[in-house]
Amino acid sequence: MRKTKIIVIEDEVIVAKDIQKSLIQLGYDVPAVANSAQVAFEKIDEYEPDLVFCDIKLKGSIDGIDIASRLREEYLIPVIFLTSYVDKETLDRAKVTEPYGYIVKPFNQTDLETTVAMALYKFEKDMEVRDNEKRFANVISNIDEAICIVNLEDKVTFLNTRAEQLFKLSFANSLGHNLAQLLTISHNNYMHGVVKMPVTLNNATISNVHNLQPVSCNIVISPIHDEINQLIGNAIIIRPNAFANESEVLAPPLSKESEEAMVFQDSFFVKKGSVLVKVFLTNIHWIQAMDNYVVIQTSADQFVVHSTMRNIEAKLPAENFVRVHRSYIVQTDKITSMEDNSIVINDKIIPVGKSYRDLFLKRFNFL
Repeated sequence: MRKTKIIVIEDEVIVAKDIQKSLIQLGYDVPAVANSAQVAFEKIDEYEPDLVFCDIKLKGSIDGIDIASRLREEYLIPVIFLTSYVDKETLDRAKVTEPYGYIVKPFNQTDLETTVAMALYKFEKDMEVRDNEKRFANVISNIDEAICIVNLEDKVTFLNTRAEQLFKLSFANSLGHNLAQLLTISHNNYMHGVVKMPVTLNNATISNVHNLQPVSCNIVISPIHDEINQLIGNAIIIRPNAFANESEVLAPPLSKESEEAMVFQDSFFVKKGSVLVKVFLTNIHWIQAMDNYVVIQTSADQFVVHSTMRNIEAKLPAENFVRVHRSYIVQTDKITSMEDNSIVINDKIIPVGKSYRDLFLKRFNFL
């Protein structure tokens, strides 16, 4: 059975070595310690740990909280903070990264053993919840009924694939719009706004902004509550009734490839100042992570977006784009030359991380 691999990030050498020694005695694999953010990410890319110990007040321009934030957003690696005295402002910053535990210096081996065991257990359970949420989202996205979710202001927060087909609008173009701007629902018992009790509307009719021909359907509107039972919106489930020309309004389910193309297509919009700019995928050269932002470099411009590399990577077509480093995604056909540990796009030298190199090289043919 493979040992749990842990990296220690601590700029006090004696403390770092003490933690490393104690963790090894407890049966864990601790292949490296790091005293700075730069070294830390080099070691993380090299060893791909299951857990990271990180001093909150790490010296340098990038402290432990910054490191933990990036590990959470880009690497999905749990972090245990090492602390001594921490002021309230620092603690508030640390909480946002959702660490999996704290070790207060000075510590003993029992503290380490208990904290690591709890962190690994909690992370495992979090991943199970995340997988369940993904499966649930997949079911919702591909279920035969059209499902629309609105918030307390009756604004769209989710459309599944069937709803996109019915509304003749993509989720991206519907997000944030008032439902009444997208769809007209006609029924004696229907009222705009959020309901507190489930409502069934049999033999209702709907029409949308792109197709004024009414569609006969059955609708169920159900309230949605959060984990503390507060009302946060409604789920609107629409099933069109069978009739001769239904195919004109509601197309058959899309294939996975068509569904992805409809959601993302060949471009996306990026806000630059007060203007939305359409960016075509074919014009993107590379994407670079910069703290909590990503920089998208195109043939003629550069855009800064508040997002994570993980989120951006999930939306890009894998046949055209590849992750080459924790901080870089590139479009493969824009690469002009390669070296052992880097690639060049025009005059830009981009590093290739050790943990990405093998997968990256498999994308190309060599003579």
